[in-house]
Amino acid sequence: MSKNNILSQLPMDLDDNLKLRFATPDDTDALAEFNIRLHEAENVGPSIRDLMSGNHPTCKASDFTVVEDTKTQKIVSSTCLISQTWTYSGIPFKFGQPEFVATEPAYRRRGLVRKQFEVIHALSAARGELMLGITGIPWYYRLFGYEMALDMEAELTIDGIHIPNLKKDETETCRLRPRTDADNAFIQARYANAIESHVFACPRTPALWQYEFNGRSAGSDARHVWRIIEDMEGTQLGYVQHLQWCVEGFSESAGPGTNLLVMRLELKPGVGSLHLMPSLLRALWKTAEMTPIAPENAKKKITGIQFILGREHPVYSALPKSVIRKEPPYAWYIRVPNLTTFLQHIQPALEKHLIGTVAEGYTGELKLSFYRSGIHLKFHQGTLKEIADWTPEDIEDGDAAFPDLTFLQLLCGRCRTAELTVRFVDCWAKDTAAVLLDCLFPEFKSEIWHL
Repeated sequence: MSKNNILSQLPMDLDDNLKLRFATPDDTDALAEFNIRLHEAENVGPSIRDLMSGNHPTCKASDFTVVEDTKTQKIVSSTCLISQTWTYSGIPFKFGQPEFVATEPAYRRRGLVRKQFEVIHALSAARGELMLGITGIPWYYRLFGYEMALDMEAELTIDGIHIPNLKKDETETCRLRPRTDADNAFIQARYANAIESHVFACPRTPALWQYEFNGRSAGSDARHVWRIIEDMEGTQLGYVQHLQWCVEGFSESAGPGTNLLVMRLELKPGVGSLHLMPSLLRALWKTAEMTPIAPENAKKKITGIQFILGREHPVYSALPKSVIRKEPPYAWYIRVPNLTTFLQHIQPALEKHLIGTVAEGYTGELKLSFYRSGIHLKFHQGTLKEIADWTPEDIEDGDAAFPDLTFLQLLCGRCRTAELTVRFVDCWAKDTAAVLLDCLFPEFKSEIWHL
């Protein structure tokens, strides 16, 4: 069955009285209940309802697939596609995010998710999406052509007992207050400024910003709280974005507890974080004490503040190093259906990346072998003249070789070429190629705020 025409074949009868189809608004209640139960999280329900309501700027009910048991008329498996626009060093590209993948235990190992992913991938291709990404359980999505390649949720935690008290001879340098609609333009400008330097980012249109500020339902796991950082005279200095609940965490001193999760923290140009940080930590701790604890963690006390800002962030340098704990990032699963097409799309960014490096003005060729396929890049004075498919005739052909989907870890900035050659003995690069590759594909150490 061709993946190109699978969309036209829905609804599709499967074996054992099962039917695969697109969802409709009438499925909303059933899908909300199904996902709450399978994901074991009440806050998934409002998120499903939001995505299916018709009010979400990029997702609707028919972006969900369901497998229905025609005997019981029950949904037994489902997923969805949330389309969005990301940028690579400022170049927009269409991105698809499969989400809410779930199957009833009694119906697993029948290929239901695989069949739905054929549909999701075809739908994504029809929309011109050049990359897909999933945030999911370990290993599983490798089955469908994904590689864990892009940083996600690097954590830095400070326990409440380590937050400095205000001394008698000190005054606070800043405070937090709730966002109002009058602050929206300020937040948008700070966000746009912050992601300018990011290799990967997810910008917002005016409609998406309005939805983020006022459109998501209370109780949705995608709904965030925004607070303005201001000085003691009321001048805006920056903003904080955090989850609406404190969620499960761990304190070295107090053991299991809950943390306030800070998902974004941006200051306006000209404002340094060093002199603000003690006051900001105290304000965040007060916010944590006022923030409800997630229902599944209701019996645990609040123990700390957790920053989910990426492996690196400007404010990290201002945090007290002796009392913070760092956790390495997890990873997005990434799928690039046509790597040559994607590299052609981001060609201006690749050329820009060479500027200021030892590879600036480079002239030459770079043949990337994936053993059964490859890509040939031709440079002239720092300009990419050609990016084309290429087929190696021997396992030693090319200037660098990447087994399976490991190249995506370099593309997405998670690993350097030398790291990959150590981790995978069948990954190698000639001297010049190794330097050129690291210049073309810089590290990504930030956090993506996706839809």
